[in-house]
Amino acid sequence: MRKFMMVMLLSAVAAAPAAYASPGFDFGANIARTTTSGYGNSSDFGLTAGYDFNRSMGVEGGYESLMGYEMTLLSVSALDRYRISDHIHLLGLLGMSYWTESPTGKYKASGIDPLLGLGLSYRLTKAVSIRAEYQFIPHFNGLGTNLNTFLLGVNFRF
Repeated sequence: MRKFMMVMLLSAVAAAPAAYASPGFDFGANIARTTTSGYGNSSDFGLTAGYDFNRSMGVEGGYESLMGYEMTLLSVSALDRYRISDHIHLLGLLGMSYWTESPTGKYKASGIDPLLGLGLSYRLTKAVSIRAEYQFIPHFNGLGTNLNTFLLGVNFRF
């Protein structure tokens, strides 16, 4: 499944220059706090890499290490930005997540679930922005519980 998600992301990135103007790559890092009912909280860290088709649309791939749950999460999402002011953008994400528990984890499971996100970014310079975001994975892990993640991060555009 990881291969499938990476092929989807790479295909979108490869096709974008022919279809859109103002392309650009970005890379980010974040810290996060994840909660889910019945399973406690987790302190997390993650990385993102993306490609902007234009000023408002792009794709993004992500990696999150959910340390409290001993699992990793890979995601591929469509990213939409709505300009509020010169420096502030509203963010929306719609994608898929592939999660897997660590081999030392309690359950040794994996799965695929939808991912929804909403956030704000503040552009510090043309190349650097900070970001606050909420991500939601409904019915996570097939257990009927939701995964709620609050992220703070920094992104670099090049």
